[in-house]
Amino acid sequence: MKPLGLLRSGLTWGERCARYRVRHSERRPPPFPEGGQITSARTYRVQDKKLGSVVSTHESMGVATDFIDTLLVTRPYGATYSASSLALVAAPGKRTEFYTAGDTVWQRMLSSSFPWGELMTGDARTYQAGRATTEERYRGLLVPGAPRDAKGEEALAGERQGDLIGVAPAFMTDSGHVGQQGSFGDIGGMRLTREGEVVGESGYPFGVFTVPAEDAAYELTLMTTKIGSPAAVWKRSTQTETTWGFRSERRPEVESQGLPLLFPRYDVPSDGMKTVPAKNGQRIGLDVTGHAGYTPGELTGAKVSFSYDGGETWHAATTAHQGGHWTVTVDHADGTGKSVTLRTELSDANGNSVVQTVDDAYVVR
Repeated sequence: MKPLGLLRSGLTWGERCARYRVRHSERRPPPFPEGGQITSARTYRVQDKKLGSVVSTHESMGVATDFIDTLLVTRPYGATYSASSLALVAAPGKRTEFYTAGDTVWQRMLSSSFPWGELMTGDARTYQAGRATTEERYRGLLVPGAPRDAKGEEALAGERQGDLIGVAPAFMTDSGHVGQQGSFGDIGGMRLTREGEVVGESGYPFGVFTVPAEDAAYELTLMTTKIGSPAAVWKRSTQTETTWGFRSERRPEVESQGLPLLFPRYDVPSDGMKTVPAKNGQRIGLDVTGHAGYTPGELTGAKVSFSYDGGETWHAATTAHQGGHWTVTVDHADGTGKSVTLRTELSDANGNSVVQTVDDAYVVR
């Protein structure tokens, strides 16, 4: 796409006009907000230096296709409207976007499938004139994570109130966005055990469970998968199973206890189709995040293994901790054309743990 400043874009508004129809590159609203009535003629010209810009990269989920792009715009007086409905963006692909700078708030959402797919939602934000930023969508493994509030901050994913344990993580997250669960394409379930015995199950990827007051060891398991027509373009991270281990007891003096949930994060050196080369010694970055109710302690243990046959046979990867960062080394010289299932086991200094299995995490090319 050519920079807007080279397109010699312009438009003129006259005070006698009652209705306007404006064509604008990238289907963004014209960057000329007015603070009052238009009482005289206006001539505007688009200049890159007066706009904010984003170089946006979109990875696919293993199938080259077009994702659905939706853009919401909010003005200071409170009105929100759609500036881009059912537009298409190539995945994998990259493009430069230009936005009105100032007090206009923008929020962009992508979906891999219409109408039943997820909505990968970015933070609502404003832009500064002349400032260029970058953004990556569908980067890394798509796994459950912490939900986010309207300000983009981590929200509560699980808590205990009295004898009730409630859990509602984000169904899927990439390296920087939260995916809202698709209406008919994304399904999941949840199970809670106490000292090895099942105390509750949910047919949804969230739930509320009644538990005894006394201290005990718990395991909470979340299963997610994508089905139906949305699965046709979703060939990576096709199914996940995450089990958190923690202790809990009723504390009458505390109204809400955040559950100590650990969310693994992965930095896989994959391309836009989520494939890696068939060679040994490839490094995957490994990290963990919490949520508004819990900040993880330092990771004290990390074990990773991978499988080419859906978990029937496992191969140990090598983990290392250096300079405050964990890395995983995997050997795929013999894996050409094979899909990789990844299994990760983490524990922190507070005694909490997580075991996560991601089917079809990536493919060896």
